[in-house]
Amino acid sequence: MTLTQRVVAALDWSRVPTESDAEIVRANEQRLARTVAYVRVATVPFLAVPLMEWRHLPHPWIIVAALLAAAGEALWFLRRTRRTGDLRGDRLLAFADAAFCVALMVAGSRAGLPDQRNAVLTELVPVSLVSPVVLAFAVGLRPCAAAAILLLSATWAASVWPDVTQKLASDILGFVVWYVAGLAVATMLRGMAAQTAAAVAHARRLDLALQREGLQRSLHDGVLPIFDGIALDERVGRDTRRAARRGAIRARALLHTPAESDGGFSTRVLELADTFLDLGLLLFPRVYVHAEPPPEVAGALLSAAHEALANALKYAGPDAEVVLFAEATGDGVEISVLDNGAGFDAAATPRGHGHTESLPAVEAVGAAWSVTSEPGKGTKVVLRWPSP
Repeated sequence: MTLTQRVVAALDWSRVPTESDAEIVRANEQRLARTVAYVRVATVPFLAVPLMEWRHLPHPWIIVAALLAAAGEALWFLRRTRRTGDLRGDRLLAFADAAFCVALMVAGSRAGLPDQRNAVLTELVPVSLVSPVVLAFAVGLRPCAAAAILLLSATWAASVWPDVTQKLASDILGFVVWYVAGLAVATMLRGMAAQTAAAVAHARRLDLALQREGLQRSLHDGVLPIFDGIALDERVGRDTRRAARRGAIRARALLHTPAESDGGFSTRVLELADTFLDLGLLLFPRVYVHAEPPPEVAGALLSAAHEALANALKYAGPDAEVVLFAEATGDGVEISVLDNGAGFDAAATPRGHGHTESLPAVEAVGAAWSVTSEPGKGTKVVLRWPSP
């Protein structure tokens, strides 16, 4: 990266990196996923409680099998969330967990006699109520998630039948309440993460603005007077005065020309100006970019501008001043190269003389060009896209 690019990047405070902002949101999703995974693991021991009534259960081995299956499913749940680090959009995890809970209810209800089912399934409540939270965090407010909640509720009612008590209503209500609560918590936490990211981005913009202001002040108050003083000092050599003048031009261009990120159109224009400043051209760049032009258009116009600047360096004269104007908007692009040098008789010169390589490429992308000049009055090259 050249010195100009580094300084321009420092001055360009309007563009704020988004990596840190995205990292804030990603870290929040990782915390949400791990929290739910830990809750899923923590509910598994509840399935061991019915084993305390081993002698009174006709099929206690069903509870043992359910406990082992729940431990395996919780381990898979934990490993998957650690690997992906994000619950949002993970429908496989959400619906697989819901399907496992449905199977757990059906199998668990077979461990006891019909009049024992309510008591046995009570220990499955903590495990089953995690599933609505997973659906809320992973799927959100969608018809498929609501259908899964309805399936869980219906399966629970069928599993306790015929041992139906008033507790059934509270159990079914629990599925709905935990789903709604999960939606509220997920929305709140994700909103807080987005607000934090926005606050960090705002603080970064303020910090970069202060840095830009300090750099501008240093250039304006410290560097420019030195360059201007050397450029006007007759005691130093001509080449030194010209170099100081070029340095002052370069500094003023950096102060007044906003730039895009590396590789953007404005950066390419400034790199072009920087090249000819280093070659000794007294060049004043003026760049205004509000929209990026198509790559093929930018390439053709910049090639033509390069050729125009090369002609100015070669023919305009050692003391000629050149203005490079570039503007890109949503409506089009214009690049102008104006010098106050020797000029030439345009009427007596073949059209496109000195631009034999670049101007056909300009026309090929649908742009127009014009060259106007008079002896002693300089030269003006204008490139416009699209062609008027």
